[in-house]
Amino acid sequence: MKKRELEELVDEEAAASEANRDQPLSDSAVRRGQSRSVVYSVRLTPEQTEEIQRIAEEAGIPASALVRDWVVEGLAAERGTGTLGSLVDTLARDVDKIRRSISRREAS
Repeated sequence: MKKRELEELVDEEAAASEANRDQPLSDSAVRRGQSRSVVYSVRLTPEQTEEIQRIAEEAGIPASALVRDWVVEGLAAERGTGTLGSLVDTLARDVDKIRRSISRREAS
């Protein structure tokens, strides 16, 4: 498939997706792997996605992994089932955030 054909296909799919964005996904639209994971689509502003990407780049991880970690941590916090290891990981990430914030302030 040529680049132009691929771009046209992506544009068509994006338009179809936007036209049906409020419709529920069909069972055939949800891929189920061995872990039976489900993909959620979340609408964010360009500024929010840029900020997520920046944070992920600073942390050296993919943005999707960062957001997934945030969701999993939030669920554990809601259930009160966080393990000691996950609490230590959360604390380490919080310390890294504080360090980045201090570095940005000092650079300004």
